[in-house]
Amino acid sequence: MKKLVLAVSIAGLVLGGCTSAMNTVKKPGRMNESGQIRPCHRDDYDAQACGNSIFNKKVIGKIHVDQTMADVRAIMRHDAEKRKADGFNEAWGYVTDYENREMTWIAFNNGTVSSINKQPWSRD
Repeated sequence: MKKLVLAVSIAGLVLGGCTSAMNTVKKPGRMNESGQIRPCHRDDYDAQACGNSIFNKKVIGKIHVDQTMADVRAIMRHDAEKRKADGFNEAWGYVTDYENREMTWIAFNNGTVSSINKQPWSRD
């Protein structure tokens, strides 16, 4: 009987410890104090892109035409996942839908937002 009580007590402590550890796991897609976005836990292929998409999706709607590059950078709070530049034109791409492989591109002309559009995203 004492062995059974001891076994049940140990099992309770072990299960309680597992639950406690699970509750302390940081949620993906949140930016920490050092400016790093937490990656997803479930995706072994590109966990960081998954975490970035969760974060980006929450703030991308604040971007609009005629904002400056500095305005966009302040809103997004991190560098774009992809960049393209050609003379006075530049575009920043942010992964905004990881599951559907979609990237939102913010196009700049002379340093201000000229258009915002979504395109399929490929990992390259």
